[in-house]
Amino acid sequence: MAHFWKNKRVLITGASGFVGKHLTKRLAALKASVDYFNENVSDSNKVNSVFNSGKYHFCYHLAAQSLLNIAGKDPIPTFDTNIRGTWNVLEAARQNKLEGIIIASTTHVYGKNRLPFLETYYPRPTGPYETSKACADILAQTYANYYALPVAIARCVNIYGPGDQNNRIIPKTINFLLKNQHPEIFSNETTRDYMYIDDATDAYITLGENLKNLMKILSNITFNFGTGKHYSNAYIVNRIIKLSATSSVKPIFLENNRKLEISKQYVSIQKAKEFLNWKPHYSLDEGLKKTIKWYQEEKTL
Repeated sequence: MAHFWKNKRVLITGASGFVGKHLTKRLAALKASVDYFNENVSDSNKVNSVFNSGKYHFCYHLAAQSLLNIAGKDPIPTFDTNIRGTWNVLEAARQNKLEGIIIASTTHVYGKNRLPFLETYYPRPTGPYETSKACADILAQTYANYYALPVAIARCVNIYGPGDQNNRIIPKTINFLLKNQHPEIFSNETTRDYMYIDDATDAYITLGENLKNLMKILSNITFNFGTGKHYSNAYIVNRIIKLSATSSVKPIFLENNRKLEISKQYVSIQKAKEFLNWKPHYSLDEGLKKTIKWYQEEKTL
């Protein structure tokens, strides 16, 4: 679909975030006309104003409060942004009759479920952030089923890559090493699936391109995106140490104080392979090498 996005007007909420910046660049390269909404999505007046003035074809709703520790300390702002913000965007999309809206969800909504996670599983969230995203998914499915709004839900695993300034394990570990400090490992029992940012933006774009056809054959357009593999925190940290050629710096183990954290999480991506012909292109090492290089170059600027 080389020309699909040419002259399409696309609105991205949360465009100033890590994923939003990469998706914006990718869509612009595909000749889409991209606008950004980086204000508070829980403000319905601001959301309605931008939708009413833009005549958009598509919206990627990425805006969210996504840090688990912040949600755990005070859940209400997270609920406000992730739940109220999502219904504001969905309703504005319905009123303006968009061709498609892609909701950025997370595989964290699956909670304590059998592995690998399948899209047919009911959400079983264990914390405030996960609950807020599960509620957003249910709202999106309601708008899709009741109002026939062209909605797709992308449930992505942990995304990493150049430009991620959040306090997550991969950028945090790289920054420790750049400062010649000991990286931290909070739990060797915890395993997660990690997807490189270019694979994530490819997933979002592929989902948007196929949304019209998917509506003809699927009643619930929800897709997992990941690698299907999972790694312990210790493996990730030690792999970064090796690829950074900083083997003299040893990690330190700290107590994990996160409440009700799910020890193992990874997904099946069979549905994405079958219906979207999508699969990740970057191995963990390939993605980590590109990410480490970016941080090293940023440090020298």
